[in-house]
Parts: sequence; C-alpha cells; structure tokens
Amino acid sequence: MALRRQPRLPDDITPEERERRIAELRERRRRRMRVLAVRSAIGTAALLVLGAALLYWLLATFGGRDFLLARIAGLLPAGTELTWSGAEGPASGPLVIHDLRYVQRSCPDVDGKPVAFDGCTDPAVLTFTARRVVLDPQITPLVGRRLRLDALDVEQATLDLPVTDSEFELPTWPEVLPRIDLPLALESDAIRVDGLRVTRAGAPLIDIASIRGGLDARRDDLRVHRLVVDSDRGLFSADGRYAPRDNYRTDLVATAVLPAPFARPRPRVGLIARGDLDHMDLAIGGRAPGPLRAHVGLRGKRWTLRAHTDALDPSLLAGSGEPGTPVAFSLEADGQGGAANLQGELRRGDLYAVVRPSRLRLRERVLELHPLVVDVFEGRITATGRGDFSRPDDGDFRFTVEATGLRFGGQPAAPDPQPADPAPAIGVDAALEIAGRSADWTVSGTGDIRRDDLRASIELDGRGDLDRLVLRTLRAQAPGGALEANGEVAWAPALAWDIQARMAGFDPGYFVSGWDGAVDGRLAGTGRQRADGGIDLQVEASDLGGSLRGRRLSGQARFAMQGASPSKPRNDFEGTADLGLGDSRVQAEGRLDARVELDARFAPLQLADLLPDAAGSLRGTLRARGPRQAPDVEADVQGSGLRWAGYGASSLTLRGRLPWSRGDGALVLDAAGVDAGLALESIHVAAAGAVEDLRLEASARSGAIGTLDLRGTAARRGSGWRGEVSTLQLAPVRGAAWRLQSPASYAVAGAAWSLSRSCFVAEGGGSLCAQAQWPRSGLQVEAVQLPLALVEPYLPDREGGRRWSLRGDIDLDGEVRPAGRAWQGRVALRSGDAGLRSSQRSRRDLLQLGNLRFDASFDPARLQAELAAALNDDGRITARVATGWDPGSPLSGTIEVDTDELTWLELFSPDIVEPAGRLTADLQLAGTRAQPALAGQARLADFSTELPALGILLEEGDVRLQAQADGSALIAGEVGSGEGRLAVDGSLSWRDASAPLVLRLHGDGVLLANTRDLRVVADPDVEVRYAARQPLRVTGTVTVPSAVIDLERLDQGVSASPDVVVLDPVDPERGAASPLQLDLTLAMGEDVRLRGFGLDGTLGGSLRVRAQPGREMVGNGTLDVGGVYSAYGQRLRITRGRLGFNGPVSDPLLDIRAERKIEAHGVTAGITVSGRASAPRADVWTDPSSDESQALSYLALGRPLSNLSSAEGQQLDAAAAALTAGGSMLAGQLGTKLGLDDAGVSESRALGGSVLGIGKQLSPRLYVGFGVSLLGTGQVLTLKYLLRRGFDVEIESSTLETRGSINYRHESD
Repeated sequence: MALRRQPRLPDDITPEERERRIAELRERRRRRMRVLAVRSAIGTAALLVLGAALLYWLLATFGGRDFLLARIAGLLPAGTELTWSGAEGPASGPLVIHDLRYVQRSCPDVDGKPVAFDGCTDPAVLTFTARRVVLDPQITPLVGRRLRLDALDVEQATLDLPVTDSEFELPTWPEVLPRIDLPLALESDAIRVDGLRVTRAGAPLIDIASIRGGLDARRDDLRVHRLVVDSDRGLFSADGRYAPRDNYRTDLVATAVLPAPFARPRPRVGLIARGDLDHMDLAIGGRAPGPLRAHVGLRGKRWTLRAHTDALDPSLLAGSGEPGTPVAFSLEADGQGGAANLQGELRRGDLYAVVRPSRLRLRERVLELHPLVVDVFEGRITATGRGDFSRPDDGDFRFTVEATGLRFGGQPAAPDPQPADPAPAIGVDAALEIAGRSADWTVSGTGDIRRDDLRASIELDGRGDLDRLVLRTLRAQAPGGALEANGEVAWAPALAWDIQARMAGFDPGYFVSGWDGAVDGRLAGTGRQRADGGIDLQVEASDLGGSLRGRRLSGQARFAMQGASPSKPRNDFEGTADLGLGDSRVQAEGRLDARVELDARFAPLQLADLLPDAAGSLRGTLRARGPRQAPDVEADVQGSGLRWAGYGASSLTLRGRLPWSRGDGALVLDAAGVDAGLALESIHVAAAGAVEDLRLEASARSGAIGTLDLRGTAARRGSGWRGEVSTLQLAPVRGAAWRLQSPASYAVAGAAWSLSRSCFVAEGGGSLCAQAQWPRSGLQVEAVQLPLALVEPYLPDREGGRRWSLRGDIDLDGEVRPAGRAWQGRVALRSGDAGLRSSQRSRRDLLQLGNLRFDASFDPARLQAELAAALNDDGRITARVATGWDPGSPLSGTIEVDTDELTWLELFSPDIVEPAGRLTADLQLAGTRAQPALAGQARLADFSTELPALGILLEEGDVRLQAQADGSALIAGEVGSGEGRLAVDGSLSWRDASAPLVLRLHGDGVLLANTRDLRVVADPDVEVRYAARQPLRVTGTVTVPSAVIDLERLDQGVSASPDVVVLDPVDPERGAASPLQLDLTLAMGEDVRLRGFGLDGTLGGSLRVRAQPGREMVGNGTLDVGGVYSAYGQRLRITRGRLGFNGPVSDPLLDIRAERKIEAHGVTAGITVSGRASAPRADVWTDPSSDESQALSYLALGRPLSNLSSAEGQQLDAAAAALTAGGSMLAGQLGTKLGLDDAGVSESRALGGSVLGIGKQLSPRLYVGFGVSLLGTGQVLTLKYLLRRGFDVEIESSTLETRGSINYRHESD
C-alpha cells in the first residue's frame, strides 16, 4: 500500500483554522495507528497459535513424532545411524520405539586431535540395539538442557563395544579419577532394563538380566539411587553421589555378590567411600572366599593403605564363577602425593613372597624406585631406577633388576608312590638393565646359574625402539657346552618374531630341574600375526645329538601352526618327528586341518626316558586318517610296567582298527594291575563296528570294590549320539549285587542328553530307577521297596565285630535339573515301618520309625527340608529347616520330639540297658548358617536305666536343656542312684566351636557301683569340659564315704567269652594315648573296706590324680591300708599300711608292716614290704630278733624250726620259694615267656588255699590248669569246657577232694 503525502497547509489561513486542521490530522493518525495495532495483534496471535499448533503437532501427534525422529536421525554426524521398525505414542510420552538400532562409527584421535569418520580405513564401531524402548520425558526441563524421564524402560538390548588400541600411560593424580562429561543432563527415577548383553567386538563381556533404580547424571555430578544390576557376572548395587566438580566429593555405598560353583558360598564384597580429596576414607570388605579387609585413608596429600586377606580368589572376583588358586596377602603402604612406602607379603600355592620396606615415587608420569625389594624363591630381587614417561612416544628411562640367592626345584613336581631321586636344586644370581629412550633403548644382563657344584653363565644384549627388539646376543655358557641365540621380536605394526639358536653341549638342567644333559643341535622359531588376528608359527629342531638325562639323544623335529581368528575359528597343525632318546625311538608325522593324517611308531618308547618320575615302556604303532571330525583309528600298542604321577598299569594292550563311519572294525583294550585313583585288577574294553555305529563290551575287576560288566551300543545321529546299554551288572565286595532290569536307551546332543527309564534290581529285592531329559526336565530317580538291609554291610561294626541289623524298606522319589549356573531339585523319602536292631537274632528294635516322611527341595537360592515320623510306636519326631547356600543366608526351622520309648539310647553305649522315661523337645532354629541361633527347650523326665557293668539302677532322672539367644544352652537336672541323687548342671555352645561343653556333677550318697566285686557310695563334685580338637578335661573331688572292694574278683576283671577268638588284638604298648586331661582328687571316708587275697581291711587317705594327653598318669598323696591279712595259713594284723604317690600311679612307694603274736613262745613275727610296686622288697622278722629262716617259721607255722616235722619243713620251703620268687609277679612273667594263658598265685576251692598255678586254653572250648599249694597241701588239676554260649562245666581234682560245677553267664545284646 503506497503512502500519500499530505498537502501542506496554506500560509494564509487563520490560526484557528490551522489549529483545527492540525487536530484533524492528529485524529486521522490515531485512527490509523489503532488499525495498525489491531492488525499487529492479530498477526502475532496467529503466529503464536501457529507455533503452538506446530509444537503440539510435533509432540502430541504421531505425524509430528515421526517427523521429529526422522529429523534427529538426519542430524546425526557422518558414520552414525539411527533406525527403528516402528513407534507408538507421542513424542511427549510415553513413547514406545520398536527394534531400535544405533550405530556409531568413529576414528581414533591422532596426536590428541579428533579425526573425521572418513579419515581412517578401520573405524571403531559401537552398536546398540533394543527390541523395545519406552521413554516418558518431561518437556519443560529440556529448556535447561536437562532430559527428565519419568520412565525409561529397555527390553532385550545389546551393546557391542569397539576394541580400543589406546596406549598405556602412567596415571596422574587426580586426573586418573573418572569425570562425568555429558552434553545433556539425564535424570530418571525409574530405570527398568530387562536384558542387556554387552560384548566387545562380538566377544561376550557381561549378560545383564535386569537393571533397576534411579539416576541423575549431570556434568561432573552423578547421583544413583538404589541402582541394582543383576547379571551373569554377579549382583551389583550402588547408592550415593560422586561429584568431581566439588573436589571429587564422594558419598557412595556399593556391593557385589559374585557367582560361585553350586553349593559353594558366593563371594561378597562391599565398598564405602566418603569424603573429598582433602579428607576421604574408602573401605572394602567381604569374603572371596576368605575374609577381605582393605582401607584407604586420604588426608590432603597424605594417604595410607592397609589390606589383608587369608584367601582371595581373583578368578571369582572376575565374575566367571570358576574357582582358581586363592591368594593370601597382607599389604601396608603410606606416603605423600606420589611417594609411597610399602611392605607386605603374598602367598599363592607354593609361592611365597615378602615385600621388604621399599620406596616408590610416581609424579607427573615419572616413576622412581628407591628401591623395590622382594624376597622370593628363597632369595631376593631388587629393582631400582627412574623412568620419565611424560611423553609416551619419547620416554627416558633406566631400570636395574638384581636377583641374588634364588633357588628353584629340589623336589619332585608330583608325589609318586615310588619316587625317583629328587632333582637337584638350581640357584640363580642375575642382573638386568634396560635403559635409553623410547625410540632407542638397550637391554643387557648377566647371570649365574648353579647346580650342585657346577656353574653356568648367561649373557643378554639387545637393542630396541618403539617397534621392535633386536636380540644381538643371548648366550648360556655351561662347563660342558653353550647355547647361543639371536634374532628379532617386533610388536608394531603387528606381532612377529624370528629367533635362531645353536646348542653345543648345552645342559638344559640349569633351566629345567631334572633335565640335565649335553645337547647339540639347532633351533629355529618364526612367527607372525596375520591381518585377521590369527598367529602363524613354525618351530624346527635339527641335527639333535648329545645326551639328555643320561641318555643318548638324536634326530630332528618340526612343528607348524596356523592359529584361529574371528574369520577362521580353527587351529591347524602340521609336524614331523624322528627322535631317539636312550632306548626309545619315536617316529611320527601328521597334520590336522580339514583332515587328520597321523602316523606314529614307538620302537619302543621308554617312559623313564621322557619323564623323570615315570617308568615302563610302550611299543607299537598308532595311526589316524580321515576327515577332521571323523578319522579312522588303527592301533597296535603294548605296554608294561607303566607308572607316572600316581597312575600305572602292570600291563596294557591296545590292538585293532576302528573306522569312523563305515566298515566293521574292532579295537580291544586290556589292562592289568591298574592304578587310576583306585586299584583295579583288570580292565577289558572291546569296541566293534565303527565309531559312529559302535558295539561295546567292558568289564572291570577290583578286589577292594568288586566287579562291573556292561554291554551296549552307541551310534551317531546328526550332531548327537544315541545308544543302548543292554546289560549292566555290579557285584560289590560288600553288599548286594545289582543288575539292569531291561535295556536302557540314551541320547547325547551337545550339552543336552536323555536317558530312558532304566531300573536296577538288587539281589536282596527292591529296585532303583532313573530317567532324564537334560536340561529340559532334568534327572528323575525313583526307588520302590528298597530294603534297608542293603545298607547293613556299610554300617560300622558294633563292639566285638558284630553287625547291626536293619529291617523295613524305603521308597525314594527325587529329581534335579539345571537352573542357570546352579541346580534345583527335590527328594522325597517314604517308609511305612523301619527299625534298627543290635543283631539279626534280636527281637527288639533299638530304634523304630513309622510313617517316615522326608521331603527336601533346593534351588540356587534356597534349601529346605521337612521330616516327620512316628518314633518307637507312640512317639513322634518332626523337623523343618530352611536356609540358603551362603554362610550369611537366614536360617529358620523347628525340631519337635515327643517319645516315651528310649531304647535307642542303647545305641550310644552297650552298658545302657532298658532305658525308660519321656523325652520332649521343642526347639526353634534362627540366625544364619554361619551363626545359627537356637531357642526353646528339651526335657528328659522320669528317666531310668540299668547299668549292669556297675550293677546300679539310675532312676527318677530329670534333665532339662534351655536354649539361649546368644547361641548357648543351659543344662540342669538330677538322677537318683541308691539312696543318693546326682545333680547335673552346665552349658554348651553351638555357635562358637571353641567354646567347651561344661558339665558340673555333684551329689551326696550316690551309689556308683554295686557288683559282687565292688560297691561304692560317693559324694562327687566334678567338672567335665570338652571342646572340639581338645582333650576331655575332668577336674574336682570325689569323696568315698563308703565302699566294699573285693580284690580277687576285681583283679579278674571282665574277660571275653571262651568262644571269642580275637583276630587283631590290640597291643597295649602301642595303643594311642587317651585324650584325657585329668585333675581329680579321691578322698576315702571312714567306711572303705578291702577284701580278697587274704586281706580284710580298710582304706583311707586321699590321692590327687593328674593326667595329660600322651603322658603317663601321675598321683600325689597317701593311701592308708589297715586290717587283717591271711598268708601262709596264718592271720596277720596290718600295723602299718601306707601307699605313697609322688609320680606314676602304677608305681607307688610301699610301706607295709604286718605281724602276728605267738603267745606260746612269746614271739612277735611279721613281714615288712617296702620299695616301689614295680620292684617290691619283702623282709620277715621276729621280736626278739632271729635269722630269716627262723622268722619265716614263726610267721608261717607259729613254731620254731626245731619243732617242725618233715612235712612242715616242705611247707616252709614252698613258702620261702614263693617269697623269694616274688610269687605271682614272677610266675606271670614266666607264663608269658612260655606262651601260657594264665600263670600266677590264685585260690583253689578244692585245696582250700593259695596255689602257684599255670593254665592254657587248648581250644576255644577247652581250658586246662595245674596248681601247687603254697602251703604244701597238694596239687590240683582244673578242667573247663564250654557247652554253649553262656554255659560251661568246671571240674577241680586235687589230692584232697574233687569238685564240679555247671556255670551260666548271661550276655545281653
């Protein structure tokens, strides 16, 4: 629209007219401005509405969503792609993207500068894919360059990372700490990832099952909230903040639960970091599998490190789940900035190293060692030097390593039942220096190697740069020869090497213990890395001669390999050998690529020529030809006297030909005297047909285990195998024989296998069946009416060598199947009626179980079991337990028992007979597997039992156990015996293995024994302590107010029945020392009586008895004996009887005096016994005094020698002989030497006095004895004959009378 110029006002108009005209113009302009304002407002509103509509279209419509996604994909830089198959929902969310694929290609930086995608020939490729991605963003935060997602869900994703070839650089502080550099802040409170597989160049790194948690990532500020990652490498969690922009302020808690083999505790590691660079503490703890503790403290530039573990398995920490060799170490370090003082020790298997106090310094990529000292291999390694690596391509360094007193070998590598002479130890002293700049450096070194009295020297000289090392000289000079080598090793642009060596009388024994010799020959090795990543190498040994391990060496060999690569996943081999060593001759050639061509001949092969600890010989030929996966095999090999590393065979034969797929061949293996971890008398394996269609027969014989015979077939079907086991018989040495009831079919295809229902029938009845579909449904096992008697041969024998007896049968149903890296399964046992008896002839069950139900199940996380059964008719036992595999897994469960049949207590001791009472228990399990807790109580009420060996009856017993929350239990109770009661109280702990079981026993008037030979009433006050791996400790005092001891019957003890033949008697001189620690005081009361062997007296005093494991029991104290002693037909009054103990209790000091008064002659005659019990001295005397013969006459006959008849003189001579010979002690020694069963002084009912006799068990049923009266009253002949168990006839015929008797002895089971 053109603007018209307003006409100028005339000059001749009046002022009023002028004002009027101006007012009109102003009004016209205002109207025009109002029109323009309205038009501008309308236009602006239209633009705003149009912009809002466009924004709405982009964010809230499907068309706008597609346009926005396409625009984002189009703006990506070159080499980057973003594709998807479909989308749902608006861009404002929730937005669902299907089959997302993001590919980023980039070139590595050059000299720290980025390179465009098309500026390199082999760009790095990062690929991310996801089957489904859900985004729910908030639009407003995008204005502040922050992406706020209310939800981020990713399903079935993969991330393939490129291989990086970044050069190694020494770290600098704090630049080594990671920073957070994001172009756009990301915040989400609900991250859900289900399935993320991370790889590097196609090789798997980690397979993540799920990710849950929250994330807030901004520039140099990262917050995670309960982030949990569950993967095949472990379960990881993190919570906290990491802020590099705020002086690296950190408040972070992280945990890791790593995989482990099934049923082994999973490693657990936790990390806590709090503080900033001025004040920070970082702690690491856990178990992997042993306890691990580490702490790093940072105080400004000062820092400290403390780390300790008894068993750290690096393989488990890597998350592979496969255990390795644990490492134990203890490390301490401190310093300021990059300066460090450190020391510690490390142990891994047989390796033990100690880091002596050493100083290191790392600052601005300058490394200094001042020095580093490590004691290892019984010597010391010292490293010093300085390296400036501030410019990686032009470093300047000089390092020196010195080794002194190192020692290797000296022992065989593996234990051997027939070890050879140990190889001599090898000592090493060496020095190595590497110095120069990265583009031009040298390495040089010298060393001495000692073996016995011989010494060899080593010299090394090389020169290198950034790409390669030229080995100018490598010389090993020994007294009898040398080895010289040179060549080149390159690592850029690809790995390659070319090494040549010449040997002239070279002795390898300096470097490999046990392989001494003087070898001549040439060695050459070349290799390179191909463009596809594989390795090609070739090694050739020619003109071999000299000797090795004392055997003549000759021949040559060649070996070549083409290594596998991503584009060629197969190793190919080729080689030839024509070697002679000692009496061995090996000729072989072959290749392994797409085909197999192998020919080997042993003419013969003496294993001792090749292996220091081996023996035996192999002779024959071995051939294999055909496709790589299906070669035909032909063998004709004989071996004898084979032995190596604990394995061996006295003879071996392998003969025959077996084609792979076509034909009807036969291959037979026979071996005898096999030692393969278990001793086998013979093995026979016969294979017929072809490998892919095989008929197999096998048998094995073992005198210790039994025999095994099987017959079956195996046939290849596609990529798997199928077959049938037609017969299988197992006949163990102990127990019933088993046989396969019907043929069993099986199939194997990779890791999957199946087994048809296969049942084994036992000789004693019952069947055991199994079937499998692995891994789909797992393995199922079922047993029907399996007799418990099948277990009897494997139960431990009872005392006396008799066997237990089991009755009843059992049903079993179980299954197991894989669950990830672990297993899951269940097992169920059922039995209607089962019992345990002391023997097959016994009619009574010691333990009876009815309606037995046992159910257990397990999975990778949990293990639970339940037990319920009727116990001995009207009793009941139920138990339930649930826990996990890790030591820290929660433990829960209950144990309930209620029974009034206690016959099963007889299982614990044969001395317990007819126990009665009621046992009730209600216990609850809690805590963890590592620290279980037990609550509840148990009670044994109205308890009574007979102890026939002691002749007492325990009755009215009441014992209670109260479990405590601290892992201990209190024990309290009492039991009656005779007229007294014995109180028991104490405690035990099941949480602390070192805590002892403590029992305190105290009572008054307790009847301890009441038999024909012993009756004891005591007041015990004793404490008993028992702890694992420690001796039983007994302390306290036992007061005996009343006792009657029959010495004659007590001396006889308890002997075995005459029909018992001991096949393997125990030699008491060689028996193991009792694990008993004793400190017990025995105090005799006023009513302790002794009877027997002519003594009718009393016993008083006290004796403290002490014993230590492995030492003889000793005593301190005095026992006083009084009363009347009958000897030589006379009664003697004991006027002094003292047994003094100050040493072994078996050898007290004797001070005994016994006498009689002869009123008719006014003489007192007596006997005095002194000295130790092991060598007593007896003296007879009279008052008034007389010679020994006269004193003996008064003592024995009551008259002087002058008044004796000839018969009385003979009696006196017999008494004197007995006195001089030491009586029973001397006779016992003579009887032992002569092979007699009995010899000594005993009582004869037929002669009515003491006799000096001998006896012999002529057969298990017949015993003959002969004795002479010590008083000269005659002789006696004794016959004993066992009629049957418990009954015997005894006849005594003497010069005075003949007596007979029928005796019965009852022995209960």
